[in-house]
Amino acid sequence: MTARAAPRTVRIVFDAGMPQARWGPLFHVFCLEHPGLRLEWQPTGFPIRGRSLLQHADAGLFVEPPPEPGRSAFTLDVSPMAVILATGDRLAHDTHLRVADILDRPFPGGPNLNPEWTSFWTLDEQRGGPAPCTDDDVKTAEDALEVIAAGRAIGTLPTSMADGLAHPGVIALPLLDGPPVRTRLVWTSASDNPMVDALLDLATAWTGDGRRARSRP
Repeated sequence: MTARAAPRTVRIVFDAGMPQARWGPLFHVFCLEHPGLRLEWQPTGFPIRGRSLLQHADAGLFVEPPPEPGRSAFTLDVSPMAVILATGDRLAHDTHLRVADILDRPFPGGPNLNPEWTSFWTLDEQRGGPAPCTDDDVKTAEDALEVIAAGRAIGTLPTSMADGLAHPGVIALPLLDGPPVRTRLVWTSASDNPMVDALLDLATAWTGDGRRARSRP
């Protein structure tokens, strides 16, 4: 008899508090294709200024990750953007929201958050400058939802995740002219881990992309 192969481990960091269970089948098939593989899950908060996206993980699953030197990314999904509002908010009566309708509204503050990541969600490019923010110190999705539910701010997220928000005091509405939002696998560009390559090959087949387009996040 041949010796049984030693278990292999792949550590994956992911956005904690974001509805990500729809990607469970992808990782389930990954495990089925590689018997003995063990996945270690490393939850994390929002991207922080000066902190590596991957930290010590082999790969990451993020929603619209900020650019980072030495990292490559593969897009799993592209979704339209939605606006998160407190229940009862005056804007929640309008089902045809556009960026111009929300430019005067503050977003949850997070002075230590990665500014390149924050500027995407606060629509700085569309408004031509930084958005007004609250004095809060938001670090996680749960923190942001608390601020939004209290009526002090609004937020944005992909419409694909709108039904999975973990707070009954908010409502999500489509932002008709908002930018598309990408869910991406991220890994170290110089990685020679064959299991990371196997995960990327599966993701390529899973999305029907037909090719692996590696790019910076």
